[in-house]
Amino acid sequence: MLTDRRADILAMLVSEYIDTALPVSSKALVEQHSLAVSSATIRNELAVLEDEGYITHPYTSAGRVPSDLGYRFYVQSLMAEEPVPAGELRTVEHQFHQVSGGLDEWLGLAATVLAAWVGNAAVVTRPRAEVARLKHVQLVHLRDDAALLVAVMEDGRVRQRVMSLDAVADQPALNARAERLNAHCTGREASEAFGASERMTDIDDRLAAMAVAELIDEHPVTESTHLEGVQAVLEQPEFEEHERMLEAVRHLAAYELYRVVVSAGAREPGGTSVVIGSENEDRWMREWSVVTSPYGDMRGPSGTVAVVGPMRMSYARTIPRVRYVASLMSDLMNEVVA
Repeated sequence: MLTDRRADILAMLVSEYIDTALPVSSKALVEQHSLAVSSATIRNELAVLEDEGYITHPYTSAGRVPSDLGYRFYVQSLMAEEPVPAGELRTVEHQFHQVSGGLDEWLGLAATVLAAWVGNAAVVTRPRAEVARLKHVQLVHLRDDAALLVAVMEDGRVRQRVMSLDAVADQPALNARAERLNAHCTGREASEAFGASERMTDIDDRLAAMAVAELIDEHPVTESTHLEGVQAVLEQPEFEEHERMLEAVRHLAAYELYRVVVSAGAREPGGTSVVIGSENEDRWMREWSVVTSPYGDMRGPSGTVAVVGPMRMSYARTIPRVRYVASLMSDLMNEVVA
């Protein structure tokens, strides 16, 4: 356990380093925070923090920088989160409700908004289910001999098809048919929906159930990932060296980050997770941090909202924004599948 003074000094050092990307000296801490002690006293306390592994001392500088342990203690015990202002919340919610395309467009918008908010890479994965299943179906009258079949999957995907009708049917008749389809097919995967169609006696009911089964079958489980903000990451001081930038570019690809964010999210199922530096399983991520939060139905299809950046990210700003975007995505997804 740290003394109160050492904890305060560590909090100031981490905040200063996050803001400046420069090693922090005892003199800088005294001057920036108007401390009522000498630089020598702060220097002694920094030496103790270094001995205990909370900070480290770059050989080219007189200042100190946080270690993985220092960041971890800061996030868990010292940091005060920066709430998202109400005005920003209203702006973002308006942006999402202006999008007409549904879940597919929301995924990309979520990554774009989050990356701009935090100045790091934002990753949003598509809701994933082990097996594609139907949530509900609707039939919309087009003309006397045709209807639009709309099938919504449990993970929010929407599929549709124009169906020819054997017998004339108005909208009330189509509504009744949709009720029968939902009674037989809701929660079913493709093979089960095909089986349900074989038990139907009405020809149009049977054809509609077969079409539903085909739409479910056209709905493969994918590991789609939306990535934004790579340029913002590469412009940070950590990547001024050409080799480090090239290494980051090699790894900052959607297929790499999908595995990273899913692994990070598994640390704290159902909650916001922060994985720092050496806590990452992937060797190439040892100088990065990942903040993740799940969205969707934790008992069914769910996805992940994440921010990936250097360990020197603003955790106080990033964590509440990741949590908020995940919450917003959950609400929007519920609207789609309701």
